[in-house]
Amino acid sequence: MGAGAPTKYEEEYCDAIVEYFSIPPQTMGYKKEYFMNGAVKSEVPIVMASEFPTFQGFADHIGVHVDTLHEWKSIHPEFSEAYARAKQLQEKIWLVNGMGNLYNAQFAKFFGTNCLGYKEKIETQNENVNRNYDMSTLTDEQIDKILAEDATD
Repeated sequence: MGAGAPTKYEEEYCDAIVEYFSIPPQTMGYKKEYFMNGAVKSEVPIVMASEFPTFQGFADHIGVHVDTLHEWKSIHPEFSEAYARAKQLQEKIWLVNGMGNLYNAQFAKFFGTNCLGYKEKIETQNENVNRNYDMSTLTDEQIDKILAEDATD
């Protein structure tokens, strides 16, 4: 039985993945207005989000499937570290452009939650904060009374 296809892994991919994600989050562009004759009337500088680097894009760039990157992470510790660094760079780009309102809010929230592990913080208030009981010292009747009071609150 064959051992399968040989790996396409190369040590250079460690530097390549970090380089792929090492882009400035934003670029400067210009919005031009023209006269009727086609001459430039004005140029207004605008900040634009750079193309968002993805692991799918990197995998395509080096000619492998994105699952291969995950496989390499588990086999090659140096690639795992480079992948983690690339993810950190990707997160910085997402954060800078999300906070700068350069991304659609739904995309920014979706990506942060599903790809980076961010969670929406929901605060609740416990109205029984000052009720501290040592349950080991209470009788069954006292416990029933406390539960009844909590049920009516």
